Amino acid sequence: MLSYFKKQPAYRWVFLVGLLLIYPALTTLVYLTRDTTWFSLAVLLPAVTFLSVGPSAGNGLLVFTLLLFGVLGMREGELGVRSAMLFHIPVALLVWIFALIHRFRANEEERVHQRTMSTLEERLALIREQYKTDLVVNVSNQKKSQKYSLLNRVSRIFGSQLQLDKLADKVIQEVLSVVGAERGRYQVSFSFQDSPGSCVRSLPEIEAEEVSREDQYSNYVAQHRTSLLVSDTNDDFRFQALGSEAMVRSLMLSPMLSAGHPIGLLRAESPFPDIFSKDDLRLFTIISDLACVAAENAHLYQCAQELAITDGLTGLYLRRFFNQRFEEELERYREHSTPFSLIILDLDHFKRINDRQGHLAGDQVLAQLGEALRAEARVADLLCRFGGEEFALILPNTNLEGALVMAERIRSRIAQREFYANQETLKLTVSLGIGECPKNGQDMIELIRITDEALYMAKRRGRNRIILAGSRE
Repeated sequence: MLSYFKKQPAYRWVFLVGLLLIYPALTTLVYLTRDTTWFSLAVLLPAVTFLSVGPSAGNGLLVFTLLLFGVLGMREGELGVRSAMLFHIPVALLVWIFALIHRFRANEEERVHQRTMSTLEERLALIREQYKTDLVVNVSNQKKSQKYSLLNRVSRIFGSQLQLDKLADKVIQEVLSVVGAERGRYQVSFSFQDSPGSCVRSLPEIEAEEVSREDQYSNYVAQHRTSLLVSDTNDDFRFQALGSEAMVRSLMLSPMLSAGHPIGLLRAESPFPDIFSKDDLRLFTIISDLACVAAENAHLYQCAQELAITDGLTGLYLRRFFNQRFEEELERYREHSTPFSLIILDLDHFKRINDRQGHLAGDQVLAQLGEALRAEARVADLLCRFGGEEFALILPNTNLEGALVMAERIRSRIAQREFYANQETLKLTVSLGIGECPKNGQDMIELIRITDEALYMAKRRGRNRIILAGSRE
């Protein structure tokens, strides 16, 4: 019961008020009746107060009681009262000592409880901190795992592409999936010094005149060889956007560097400010670096393929690639009934150059002849070195009359051109034979044979002339 009062502050005050009302009544009864029984009760009240309310109130009440009854006993001078007081005071002190011991044990239990609770709180705090740390580590590990998974997937996809145009398509797709198509416009471009032209992909599609557009941002990236993030072009002191550049408010650029030289550029831009973050730029740069490695591999593969099918002297395609393209043109004719023509030409009196000036001079002449033929051929035409001093030209979607116009232009231009061999100027001519599919044949071997016969007929008839297959004119 006493412990219940101790735990309830409101009841403690009610109990204390009750003691303060009972105590004066007891002291009055002792004073009036001189009965020591009331004195014993009066002495026990401080002990009860000590246990229930607190040590301060109990000690104060005890001292007050002893002083009060001591003074009363001395003043009364009654031996019985003094004897009773001398008897009850030790008893009260024993009770008081018992109360002190009980209070000490209660306090000790409370201290042990407090220490236990404090230890539990400390452990709970440590557990909470450990949980927070583990949570942060798990989130960080998940982000790292996602990042490594992304890098693994992107590197695997990029590494499987050996053509620059297909690689550019894959780069755009990965950027869209990582950054988000709704956040802006993306563009990737590849350009190699030893290859003409460039490969550019953009989503959404842009105008043709904007494909090769160079602005201050791309020039800055190319000059500093580093990635660039601009949150708002209006607030960036490094740039002053004018004209069409003012339409771009935020952008990211990452260069693709090979041996310190730019071979490509990855670009993202938006007409709204603060679209891209530093995290976006980090992923953007990683994708750019992976695309750079894949582009180098694709370029080397393309160069190796070209070396395998290209004549090193004239720069024209070899007979093996000629046969492959010839079969493709035949297949196109079978599917769409699209005619095509074949021109075979031979350099007149080439053996005289080799015999008189040597094979080195002959090689110089052949290289110049290859250059002259490339200048006359159209983009869609296939020009190859057929063997020795013979050259062949496939003209897609061209009939016999159109091939005759092309052959005459080649013949006249070569006849007017000056060739150089060992610092000597030469005037050369060529003989040409022309065949058409399907008019002169629908098989590669047959069409080549008929066209080659027309070529040798042109040589027998005096050279520097054109003969149509199946004709003597």
